[in-house]
Amino acid sequence: MTRPAFRTLPALLLAGAATLCCGTGAWAQANGGGRALAPGVKVEVAPAPGSGSAPAAGKVDETALRYYARIGDVERLEAEIARLRALDPGWEPPKDLFAPQPTAPGVDESPFWAQLSAGKVAETRAAIAEQRRKTPSWQPSQKLLQELDLAEGAGRLRSASDTKRWQDVIDAAAAQPEAVACNRLDNAWRLAEAYAELKQADRAFETYRTVVTTCPKAAERRDTIFKASRYLSPERLRELTALGATANPAAGEDYSTVRAVEAELETGRLLDRLGAAGAGAKAGALSEADRSRIEGIVREKQDADGAIALGWYFQRQKNYAEAQAWFSQANGWAPSDKAAEGLVLAYNGLGEKAQARAAAAPWKGKSSRIDQALKAVDPPRGPAGGSGRPSGPQGPSPLDRALARHDYAECLGIIRSAIARSGPTAALLQQRGWCLLEMKRPSEAEAAFAEAQVLAAREPAKGEPARSGSSGKGAASGLPQAATREQENVYGQAIARLTTGDVVGLTRDLPRANMTAAQKAEIRVALLATEANRALEDKRYNDVLRLLDARKALEPEPRNLGIVRGWALYNLMRYDEAYAQFKAIDDRLSTEDSREGLSITWKTIYHDW
Repeated sequence: MTRPAFRTLPALLLAGAATLCCGTGAWAQANGGGRALAPGVKVEVAPAPGSGSAPAAGKVDETALRYYARIGDVERLEAEIARLRALDPGWEPPKDLFAPQPTAPGVDESPFWAQLSAGKVAETRAAIAEQRRKTPSWQPSQKLLQELDLAEGAGRLRSASDTKRWQDVIDAAAAQPEAVACNRLDNAWRLAEAYAELKQADRAFETYRTVVTTCPKAAERRDTIFKASRYLSPERLRELTALGATANPAAGEDYSTVRAVEAELETGRLLDRLGAAGAGAKAGALSEADRSRIEGIVREKQDADGAIALGWYFQRQKNYAEAQAWFSQANGWAPSDKAAEGLVLAYNGLGEKAQARAAAAPWKGKSSRIDQALKAVDPPRGPAGGSGRPSGPQGPSPLDRALARHDYAECLGIIRSAIARSGPTAALLQQRGWCLLEMKRPSEAEAAFAEAQVLAAREPAKGEPARSGSSGKGAASGLPQAATREQENVYGQAIARLTTGDVVGLTRDLPRANMTAAQKAEIRVALLATEANRALEDKRYNDVLRLLDARKALEPEPRNLGIVRGWALYNLMRYDEAYAQFKAIDDRLSTEDSREGLSITWKTIYHDW
């Protein structure tokens, strides 16, 4: 086995602490503990509360579980739930997990933990000092002091990373190696990024390699490879993927998702070239073999987004018949106004205006993109304008017209030319971020939003705040509170991080992120949905229901998550509830997914096989 080049750490983590770090007790036992991701630094980590000894027979020690619930550390809470279930498969999390618990006599540390969880590190230090002044005999717990030190070190690392002080990132990681570990994966990614930006490619690779060979979760390894794809060559990515799929396997982890990363990255590169070719870029022109390969992948995965991308590729080449076929395929796999928009314009290109209007009918008056597309079919009479929207096909600039056509490769080209002529602006870089997100290049998008944020802080105020969702990304449209330019950039970074799978870091950073309340709520809802889907993949069906219930309290449950809920109920053998769930969904709109759930549940209940 190829081992990371980092020095072995002499201080071993206790089994409980290692489990809480990385979520797999078997991995901790097999490896004798954990290791830091910064080279050549000794690490001493105290055990988490309640993890020092095994619970008595028939009794699970829930001390650590309640501790992490109290401080709101969702990632460690999930890891502790998994650890306790491994000890006692029949155990379930207590229903009063998040209810206030009676405290022992003395000083209640909960307010300090609450401040620390909210990112108020300096305020927490001050509050502890004030409490010690009032109660000289009191000493804060060692765990609180350790977490405070760790939060300060991690904060220095993230601040240096956000402002692109790459050497300071490396120095912060060396000074606080516990801040760069599997349970704080975002910091490890930032460290690797710092090495890469300083052209220390070998050290960047070693950092990524340490993650994919020591962090046991398949999702962590997969996400790390996606992060590394921004900096590593295809050859090194292949090496990283091979290591992530085979090194130090953990019980219960499915590494097939890691093995699939290479194909997904290659697909992404081909789709990028597809967009470039559609925009007329000579360097991005596709060979017949590459185009055929993309078409095969899209058909195999029934990838509606990929089919839409192919539709636009042919539409820009004025091959309207092929474009119409791919837009129709996308609409069949996953009906959407994006697919319908393409259909409208493809039919219009073929001169089949009646079919174009029919394709638009289900969305007419409900989707601005469809209403805009219909203007190409039936151009409005009289002078143009009146709506004030800059995104129509006859918009005032080439960039507006590119966005109206969803030509995101052209969007990047126009922005690149504008920056070359006049230099970067916060608005241009922000728009670049949205276009990169649409092209499924989230790591680059995150960097673009970060750069836009830095520039926005230097630029003078420009009057009205930015409108969320107005820059080519529709996820935040209709927000009741207008977002400032800075909030829009932070929100864009959050969407990018969510797309790359940075659930841990995003969950941690969300409470103190400078976003509107509606933007935060949207990200929180998306995080819960992501965790629910992962729980279903991991066969943690009670957790699926718990996470979906938490999400449902924030926002009505969409159809796809209703299907997830149905299968969680089914696998918990709550067949009557599962049948009722699938039937309610099927009654609203019958699809293959809902019919399959109904059929299988019915046959199970009545043994009708």
